[in-house]
Amino acid sequence: GGMWLLLAALGVLLLALGGKGLYLGLTLAYFAPVFVLQWAFGGDLLWGWRRALLLGAGLPTLYLWFADAWAIREGIWWISPRYTLGLGAFGLPLEEMAFFLCTNLAVVQGLLLAWHPEALRRLR
Repeated sequence: GGMWLLLAALGVLLLALGGKGLYLGLTLAYFAPVFVLQWAFGGDLLWGWRRALLLGAGLPTLYLWFADAWAIREGIWWISPRYTLGLGAFGLPLEEMAFFLCTNLAVVQGLLLAWHPEALRRLR
């Protein structure tokens, strides 16, 4: 949970600074609190199902990274350099990579927690 709190704080800082850190700041400030709650509630459950978490979030993330990099390279859409840090890999901005990873993590972690038998007991 501590790592997600630090990322949430970084997101808020980037938002406050604006400019080139805006996109990453929005992504971190939006998703990190969700991850704090998910891991506070069931971090041990998620860790126990880490293989499913890795595959469930990792594979779609890789696909979306490749699809997005292709779309950017082909000029189908573009990401504003005004609100991005200029870092990335394979033609894909860091902010896009973080967005797709965070989106998939939020969905897969939520599903794994909803499906875990222990989660219902904790809610009672």
